[in-house]
Amino acid sequence: MTAELQGFAALKPAIISKVNVDVTKIHPFGVASNGSKLTHFECPSGTIESVPGFEPAFKANITFGGDWFSLDADGQHGRVDFKGIARTEEGHEIDVRVYGIVKMGPEASKVFNLQPDMATVPFGWITAKAEYIVSDPKLKFLESSILVGNVRAVIDANGVTIENRQSIVLATTAE
Repeated sequence: MTAELQGFAALKPAIISKVNVDVTKIHPFGVASNGSKLTHFECPSGTIESVPGFEPAFKANITFGGDWFSLDADGQHGRVDFKGIARTEEGHEIDVRVYGIVKMGPEASKVFNLQPDMATVPFGWITAKAEYIVSDPKLKFLESSILVGNVRAVIDANGVTIENRQSIVLATTAE
């Protein structure tokens, strides 16, 4: 390996979150002074769960959430600003924040504009970072971790679900 490629961070698969969008509760803001189009999507349910083999293992249910979504003035990129609350199976609270960038191709545009012919947007169009505040001491490490995600929007008979596969960024040595 050449010296220029040494010292990069590694990724460890950690968490899969699935956030359900309530398509009956959309709150359009309209166009902001900077030209961005703003829309609030209510996201009242979903799950946050560690991947198999990740320790400490946990599962939580989303009890409240919303995405303050903005579409850049040029229409090329959308910006996710999700805030939510989840409760673990042990009764501990998790505050989750996800910030993402959506490459607004035809598929993504249909989903974020809730077009009748919208379909699943596969992985590769949406990237994100997640931040957590937790009440469970065993999950405290999440508060000082950097998590990045690869996201898809799943459209099925149940509606719209945003699935975010998150990895923890790990420091590596330059050797």
